[in-house]
Amino acid sequence: MAEDSFHRTVLPNGLTLLFQPMEHAASMAVGLFLKEGSLAETQKELGYFHFLEHMLFKDTERRTSKQIAQEIERVGGILNGSTSREYTQYYVVAIKDKAELAFDILSDMVFRPKFREEDIKTEKNVVIEEMRSYEDAPDDFVYDFYFRNIFQKSPYGRDIIGNQKSIESITRNSLTKFYQKHYFPANMVLSVSGNFKWKDVINLANKYFPFENPEGKQNEPTLLKSPNKSYGKFLERRKIEQFNIMLGAKGFARDFKTVTIIQLISTILGGGMASRLFQNIREKEGLCYSIYSFPSFYRTSGLFSISCATSKDKAARCISLILDEIRAIRTEGFSEKELEDAKSNQLGGMAIGYELPENRMNNIGLQEIYFGRYFSLKERMAALQGVSQKDLNDLARDIFSVKNLHLSCVGDMKEKDFSKIQTKI
Repeated sequence: MAEDSFHRTVLPNGLTLLFQPMEHAASMAVGLFLKEGSLAETQKELGYFHFLEHMLFKDTERRTSKQIAQEIERVGGILNGSTSREYTQYYVVAIKDKAELAFDILSDMVFRPKFREEDIKTEKNVVIEEMRSYEDAPDDFVYDFYFRNIFQKSPYGRDIIGNQKSIESITRNSLTKFYQKHYFPANMVLSVSGNFKWKDVINLANKYFPFENPEGKQNEPTLLKSPNKSYGKFLERRKIEQFNIMLGAKGFARDFKTVTIIQLISTILGGGMASRLFQNIREKEGLCYSIYSFPSFYRTSGLFSISCATSKDKAARCISLILDEIRAIRTEGFSEKELEDAKSNQLGGMAIGYELPENRMNNIGLQEIYFGRYFSLKERMAALQGVSQKDLNDLARDIFSVKNLHLSCVGDMKEKDFSKIQTKI
């Protein structure tokens, strides 16, 4: 059984089943991906995908929420879920001998929820408290503030968690209708990795996910129009010690080659302690504790972002030095050595991550959702090795081809001082 082999089939009910074997792994991972997230919500449904994710950890027809937690924790397993803009995920990581329990728990949670009135009432309070925790943590809040500002009224700019009004308005009837509209086998991907045989994975999937797909119901994710971005300046004034900064440039929709190149760009610019931003702004100047860049990829849009936090009196200089780095990229580009070092970094990270069943489960699941196919480790490494210095610098100059960077900040600064900060590149 080759370590990089991959299996895919579509079960009779429309559920896509993926499997990557790991002959020597002691643990296993199984994840159920819904091919939709908050971008698929209407104005009346804001926060429903995230709220529903919470509710699927509540009582089912066969277990209470406590029993679900006990059964997983008793065997040292991990059960979790997450909601993003374009997909929702539920997963279990456990020792390989407990694979059947993992399939059973996920199946029970996702396909047999009770949606008890008392659970809905309780979880409304939980989610609203979660909102408040984000609001009270500037380093968390600044991300939502940034997305709202750069994407403006586009669905991409909405908070995944929704808002207090939309959450308070949820009823058992509205939640059940939403669940039935989105949660059906043909809209899901079941992704598995571990020390199993393919036939055993198929048997477990057929045993625990036999649920009927509503007749004729298929779902291709709605492709939203690529939104315009705002490259203005936005300040949320708060009396706090640090000044939280988010800078935004152009980004690109998720494409295999583009993702490969942009990850190299981000590694060089702000991907670690050896990066340009870390060395020149933290190490040389001592202006901040951490500074980093990161790309965001979606089906029809993307972002390239830079994040840091500093004191308000150092903010203008910190931003000015970041702009200097970007101008240098636009004029001089990255060196061949920087490219080779970034490739080595990415290749090492890929190899290390490849040893974990959880990473493989996520990788094959997301490749299915975004690319509709599987790129092997060998193909991914070859794509990395194939990036030229020209590829790197051409795309970097495209990312930073805007006249001004977007700037969103949270901190204690007067508007007149904030307005003086320059973002022109």
